Amino acid sequence: MRLYISADIEGIAAVVSRDQLAPGKFEFESARDWMTAAVLAACDTARELGAEAIVVSDSHGTGQNIRAELMPDYVELVRSWPRPLGMMQGIEVGRYDGALLIGYHAGGSNPAGTLSHTMSGEFFHEVRLNGVVVPEAGISAAIAGHFGVPVLMLAGDDVAVAEATALLGDIASATLKTSTGWLSAMVPPPQEAERRLRAGVRDAIGRIGQVAPYAMSGPVTLEIRLRTRLMAEWLALVNGIERLDAYTIRYRADDMIGISRFLMFLTSIRKAIE
Repeated sequence: MRLYISADIEGIAAVVSRDQLAPGKFEFESARDWMTAAVLAACDTARELGAEAIVVSDSHGTGQNIRAELMPDYVELVRSWPRPLGMMQGIEVGRYDGALLIGYHAGGSNPAGTLSHTMSGEFFHEVRLNGVVVPEAGISAAIAGHFGVPVLMLAGDDVAVAEATALLGDIASATLKTSTGWLSAMVPPPQEAERRLRAGVRDAIGRIGQVAPYAMSGPVTLEIRLRTRLMAEWLALVNGIERLDAYTIRYRADDMIGISRFLMFLTSIRKAIE
């Protein structure tokens, strides 16, 4: 059995504040430890159930949050940016029995959910694929689906779990905390959060062969409602980008690979010119 894990940080149990999300901020080093521990617990559980190899994508911020030196010898780690498949880089290499999304959060236009956003809280308000509003979990699942890989589980707060199961159907889940606001949550003890995560991974592996990939036949239409009208005005200057209203742009690609590359461009270009 070979599995893929995409790990974010906002949905990890004790993470509740923007100050925990970036190097040099309050509790960031602790948040890195919690994220690493969650990934290790998922990998260990999968290993116990027969996983021979696991690829883990560090998918938050700098892409260098998970402590690489703690990864076991059966785990390969995808780190840093930019990368064409974003949060799902590595899903294109070899065959996988399924993917697990750990530490994910709700989408940017969801009125609930702790630290909810989609791709870029600074730039994006809402993202749609073929007319359907999707959180990051939906984008990741559609990229995995392009390669025939089903998402078997999502672990995050209760809002992220509800959002993902409504979109992706009968997948396993692990509710790592209960959101009480955008910057607050009711957080279980670490051992309880780990118990829930391990139970979710066991459930997920039991669903191998029963969950269909979330695949989108091309061409795929991406619509992004941006935070400011000036962003929409700038992007509309580029051939192939259509401006739908003051804040919304549309882009079409042959498949999810093209969509992913476009999203990576939009979320990375500022860093390239700083």
